[in-house]
Amino acid sequence: MIKAIIFDLDDTLYNFKAAQRAGADAWAAYAKEQFQLPEEQTRREIEALIAEQAEKMGPIAASHNRVLRAELWLAKRNLPVFPHATALAERYWQALLDAMVPQEGAVEMLRDLQMRGFLIGIGTNMTAYVQYKKIEKLGLGDIVDFIVTSEECGVDKPLRHFFKYSAKKANETLARAGRAERIEMNEILFVGDSVKHDLEGAHAAKMQALLFDPENAHPEEEERIQRFSELPEVLKRLSAEM
Repeated sequence: MIKAIIFDLDDTLYNFKAAQRAGADAWAAYAKEQFQLPEEQTRREIEALIAEQAEKMGPIAASHNRVLRAELWLAKRNLPVFPHATALAERYWQALLDAMVPQEGAVEMLRDLQMRGFLIGIGTNMTAYVQYKKIEKLGLGDIVDFIVTSEECGVDKPLRHFFKYSAKKANETLARAGRAERIEMNEILFVGDSVKHDLEGAHAAKMQALLFDPENAHPEEEERIQRFSELPEVLKRLSAEM
């Protein structure tokens, strides 16, 4: 029986790609304002930095840090880091937060799960502060029971430690609530948009896993949904199989 459901945040509970475009636009506008740089060129440069930062720093939360990404970009252009690294990050995140809207049906689905007694978690590759701000912006603070960021646990998904740490935190959350039961790995369902980070990572850690695939990008995957309205039927089936 599924007792806890952990959701990825970015591109699962809201459309990160769309919101990130707003953040990139704000970064590019700042670069034009401060350094007279073409906006489209700046967008291409910061997009290229994503992979470079990940390769340089490895599968840890720092690889997602926008202050560090801004520092890399400024250094490549031989521009002063201070005060521009923090200013760029602040502009980027504020624009992204302003552009965020919940995925269709996400809030209603989470409230339904809450009413049905499921423990609800967030499991996300990112630094903690901004992910907490996103949860507040999406209006999920009174629904989510716990959150695990890669900054907190020390590694990104799909590394197994992330999922084991998430299960540990789920049980700690139960204990604080005075509930004596214990949740096993196979009683946790992890829902996310990435085959590698969410689906395969959770399966390798012996969790149940479900791909959120609203654009039908992975029709070959059996365990997937395209809309959150499909989740109750999946939960019913998984519980019957256990």
